[in-house]
Amino acid sequence: MAYKRLDEFIVRLEEAGEIIRIKTPVSADLEITEITDRVSKLPHARNKALLFENVEGSQFPLVINLYGNPQRAAWAFGVDDLNELNVRLGKLIDLKLPKGMGAMMSRAGEVLGALRSVGLGPSRVKKAPCQEVVITENPDVNIFPILKCWPHDGGKYITLTSVITRDPITDTRNVGMYRVQVYDGQTLGLHWQRHKGGKDHQENAKEIQREKIPVAIVLGGDPASMWCGSAPLPPGIDEYLLASWLRGRPVEFVPCVSQELEVPADAEIVIEGWFDPNEHRIEGPFGDHTGFYTPPDPFPVMHVTAITHRADAIYPTTIVGKPPMEDVWMGKATERLFLPLMKLFMGEIVDVNMPPEGVFHNLVIISIKKKYPGHAQKVMYGLWGLGLMMLAKGIIVVDAGVDVQDVAAVAREVLNNVNWQRDVTIVDGPVDQLDHSSILDSYGGKIGVDATRSTRPEFSQPFPPPAPIPADAVTALVGERWRETHQTLIVALDKARMSPKAAIQALWQHCSDYNIVILDADVDVNNLSDVAWRTLGNVDWRRDIEIQRGIDHFAPADAPRGHIGIDATSKGAADGHPRGWPEEIAMSPEIVERVTQKWKSYGIK
Repeated sequence: MAYKRLDEFIVRLEEAGEIIRIKTPVSADLEITEITDRVSKLPHARNKALLFENVEGSQFPLVINLYGNPQRAAWAFGVDDLNELNVRLGKLIDLKLPKGMGAMMSRAGEVLGALRSVGLGPSRVKKAPCQEVVITENPDVNIFPILKCWPHDGGKYITLTSVITRDPITDTRNVGMYRVQVYDGQTLGLHWQRHKGGKDHQENAKEIQREKIPVAIVLGGDPASMWCGSAPLPPGIDEYLLASWLRGRPVEFVPCVSQELEVPADAEIVIEGWFDPNEHRIEGPFGDHTGFYTPPDPFPVMHVTAITHRADAIYPTTIVGKPPMEDVWMGKATERLFLPLMKLFMGEIVDVNMPPEGVFHNLVIISIKKKYPGHAQKVMYGLWGLGLMMLAKGIIVVDAGVDVQDVAAVAREVLNNVNWQRDVTIVDGPVDQLDHSSILDSYGGKIGVDATRSTRPEFSQPFPPPAPIPADAVTALVGERWRETHQTLIVALDKARMSPKAAIQALWQHCSDYNIVILDADVDVNNLSDVAWRTLGNVDWRRDIEIQRGIDHFAPADAPRGHIGIDATSKGAADGHPRGWPEEIAMSPEIVERVTQKWKSYGIK
């Protein structure tokens, strides 16, 4: 089922019991975040979209967590299961002629139908629902229930955006899902990172000395169009073409009322304006999807020239923070949809998983049909050269028979198969601009792990089981906050006691058969999801690891097995991290208490 408008999707969710209407007055200042964060972490069956009908200080209702479980995310794209996206796009791009005339005609119909849905170009209208109300005199974005998401955010943020710009040189449209800080009613901060299309348009404007670049912030519309700005498409490919294909019909556009841009006619809200590529203002901090606050940094300033909206507009938004949250399932849709494109470039790929603990860019798990030694490394380097996959900080490669969606199964492959002396590839390269652990801004150490068995003769005999851990000796070294799981020793270390790297070397004197992960003293070592999130986020893979016996890719098959020690603690200049360490996101105690007291009134079960 394809949707034309946001309210159609809301009706579908309501009919299925997947949305809760909350009539209790709520504040956009932190309260909605705390409510939504709790709901986001409930089991799928209880994790609902939320429609707040009475937000203090605004006449507009607010909807959030629309994509927040796998079923709602699938429905947003007109399918019943997100894996159908993989199948649909796989059929479209598979240009091999099938056997038999009937199959050929069926395939031709699928391809032509998909191409027609995007090949007609944008459909333009003169009147549009998104312009039922037009405000050009003293427009003020504060009429909307814009959230302050986390206590130490630099202000209120518009989050579930489609930010539209056109390349000032080629006139190619770009749509990006960028957060937007509200400085005042007519001045906004545009947070596009250096690897994104909006940044390219800014730099191109500087090149030709253009001082005013039109920009439009679109909120709402059909759920596929709302999502498309987050899709990692190649430069120059219009994101709304992808949305049109997902919908099965073109997105309709209407000209803006104050800027030379076009916007989706069925949006809920449009904020029009311009930015000067040379004008910057400090943006942030912001509690981001990494689970940490992004530090303040200069970004372009948008000047609002008009606001248009539906007469009965609903304000859509989202929050990000420590996983799992709504963006996990938006990212899972991206993963499923772009798997066929990865296979198109690397046919040996079977499946991919970007687990929540890796916050998209910190961990990518790939299964392959391995044929020769070094095949896993070939895939690693191929992925690091493929579009925004260049930002992947960690890649694990397993055999085709391993279900990469089963993280526990992958962990067993890694811990049972990997000789860390031989099976790791450490490189330096670009990382996400939000990565806080890299030694340099947007550039740091990355790791590839070959956890395959295929073509490797040493697996004719399994590694011997590890010797028992001498518990008293470990406790004497690092204290009582440690545990062992799957041949790995996890330690919450008081760094005043000893440095993480000294602890790793000392522990290997007693536990030479174990991998070791060192975390900060206040971490719960029994929460393995939290341990994984911190480890993947806090490590620069060049600086923060120790390889037992050193890396030797040409060590003989019967050489002693090497293990890995990982310093996953927070770091400062003394740890070789000169950039400063960000604050971890946490809600203020008074808001937690307020929401707890009001919980029954929200009607959330």
